[in-house]
Amino acid sequence: MNPFILKTEIPAGITGVSNHFLDYYMPKANGEYVKVYLYLLRALHQPSRELSVTTLADALEHTEGDILRALKYWEKQKLLRLECNAENELQGIYLLEIPLPDYATEPLVPPQAKSAPAPSVPVKKTYSRNELSQFSSQAECRQLLFVCEQYLKKALSPSEIETLLYFYDQLHFSADLIEYLVEYCVCKGSRSIHYIETVALAWAEAGVSTVAQAKERTTTYTRGCFAIMKAFGINDRNPVDPELKYIEKWLHTYDFTLELILEACRRTMERLHKPSFEYADRILKKWTEQKVHNLEDVKALDQSHKKQRPGTRTAPSVRSTGFSNFEQRDYDFDALEQQLLKSQ
Repeated sequence: MNPFILKTEIPAGITGVSNHFLDYYMPKANGEYVKVYLYLLRALHQPSRELSVTTLADALEHTEGDILRALKYWEKQKLLRLECNAENELQGIYLLEIPLPDYATEPLVPPQAKSAPAPSVPVKKTYSRNELSQFSSQAECRQLLFVCEQYLKKALSPSEIETLLYFYDQLHFSADLIEYLVEYCVCKGSRSIHYIETVALAWAEAGVSTVAQAKERTTTYTRGCFAIMKAFGINDRNPVDPELKYIEKWLHTYDFTLELILEACRRTMERLHKPSFEYADRILKKWTEQKVHNLEDVKALDQSHKKQRPGTRTAPSVRSTGFSNFEQRDYDFDALEQQLLKSQ
């Protein structure tokens, strides 16, 4: 692509980053978009450097499409203005003074005071027969549909084609990324279009836009699946759809380390003596609520619980029987299970 000119109304000097950017804009943005903005700030003070979408993509190891999406995102946030010629070719980027957002009530709010919302993912719309026909007629899309049919081992239904069009048209996944998505899910043991869509939405929310990013994410996920199944003593099969959804949640929604997840699995086996994804999920959900980030936090919770545990009460007298060495008790197993969860 053609080179462009980078201009600004930000004062010259060292590469400084506005507190408004750090407090309000950075937490909400995709990390790759942040890299692009910071790179532009640095380039302001190197006027001899020739800039273009291509050079930015090479420098940051992104695709040109990634760079353009980042620039349009920051333009929408009113942090920069894109200047194009009559042919809509990028001619310049003007970095603007960073405004205080309308929702901000104080000049500076610590980043931890607000949790960053997940990137917005468009809701799947219903496509007309004509739109599906146009999609299927494109050479790239015809090839994509053919490859997906080979992976799924069947002819695609209209609703399945509509879901693939959703990935391509609304989530802006490339054909290569969709092909890798389907291949990955099939290799995990699921040909369900619903599961494939669940994974696609998780990738979109995480800002995955390239095959390289997806492979990095799935490598961690695959390693986690194997370790979790092993921790539960399941060595003779792959995880099924409901189990895969739990694992996806633990690794990427709760964002726990594998070490913490395996500890929850260990405690599940210790308590129930059998694998239970539901029980482990309740442990991990509790840890999420208690802001647990590592095993040291878990140990601290254990110690706190021991200190709060009431002293042992004197056992009641036992009627003399042939089994007088044993204390008779009535157990409420549902209540005991709840107590066990609270002890985590």
